[in-house]
Amino acid sequence: MEIPQVLALPLKEAARRLDGAGCSYEVQPLLPPRASEADFEGREVRRYVVRQQQLSANRLALTIVYR
Repeated sequence: MEIPQVLALPLKEAARRLDGAGCSYEVQPLLPPRASEADFEGREVRRYVVRQQQLSANRLALTIVYR
């Protein structure tokens, strides 16, 4: 199975491509110190993949940032 390259893509597009390829993934946000995902609730933010790490044959860890 070929795993798609999703680095630098918006999270929604990366998820669409990985789901289409039959890959599973987990999302790990990279946030500033003292920040949490709740700090971005209700705000207009875009999530981008900045790291793609293969955990097993068809499982990935995606590190994302908020912009």
